Amino acid sequence: MANDDKKAILLKGIQKKLALFFPEDAYTYTYQVVEDGLESGDLMIKPGNMLTYLQTALLDDKVLEVELDGMTRIYFSRIYDDLPDLEKLEEDGEKILKEPDYTTGDYLKLLSHIICLPLEPGMGNLHIRDSKKVMFRFFTASSAIEFGTFFQELAMVREIPVLRLAFPVIGRQVKGGRAFRAKVPANMAFTVLVKRNKHRPDIQTRPIDISVNGMAIKIKKEEQCLFHEDEVCTIHGTLDGELKVKVDATIRHISKIRKKKGIQYRFGVKFDLSSRALAATIEALVASVQRAHLKELSDKSEESGITLVQ
Repeated sequence: MANDDKKAILLKGIQKKLALFFPEDAYTYTYQVVEDGLESGDLMIKPGNMLTYLQTALLDDKVLEVELDGMTRIYFSRIYDDLPDLEKLEEDGEKILKEPDYTTGDYLKLLSHIICLPLEPGMGNLHIRDSKKVMFRFFTASSAIEFGTFFQELAMVREIPVLRLAFPVIGRQVKGGRAFRAKVPANMAFTVLVKRNKHRPDIQTRPIDISVNGMAIKIKKEEQCLFHEDEVCTIHGTLDGELKVKVDATIRHISKIRKKKGIQYRFGVKFDLSSRALAATIEALVASVQRAHLKELSDKSEESGITLVQ
């Protein structure tokens, strides 16, 4: 078979995968666009090219947006570690359990599967069992990273229920997928006071991430009922003990997402940017958070020996 014929078969196969997982953009993927995407790295078909992104999602604890069979309903999850069982040993006549020799994320290097926490809302865990395709995305500083894969089975990792998916068969990078959100590192002294009208209590808590347009904010389980979509509130943001911003905002969503341990409850707000000066203040705050997050990623890269995607 001629090289041109082999190339055409390869490109047609890639087009079919793109059409399966990203049907809304299928018409744009001509042979030339596919070739250019492979060369630039915006399209990924080799598991090795996808590995760093998946390692980043695991080590940076990124939230995944999950779509099942192309439905508009979005579910949420996180990539989880496929920890091996504890080793059973006997020392001085006593049976003990010992951690095996394993480094975080080692299983991803096998390029065989990925492990995800159960979906939220929970109904997604029923739908995924009968799904014919699974697409998930997460975000870096500049792009949405999207992968197409298939559900394999429900599984357990050290008594924690998880979802086992095949290693992605196709991936793409979509630049400018949404407004950049800077993740707030756990060790950053950044707090927010959420003030509502006099009939509702104020909430002192921490932000999860921030963009120039809005913010995701952590709440307790019992505080969910205190918030309502489209409610207007005022956000006081304090960094290192100093009030950095005071901005009116509208609550856009109230949700929950599974963490490695337990569930994270949150709500998201959209800022009312009443002046250019206020917008500039928030932009400066986002930049401060991003610098702290990049430092955190750099430390994790050095510790793990993996070059994480910023």
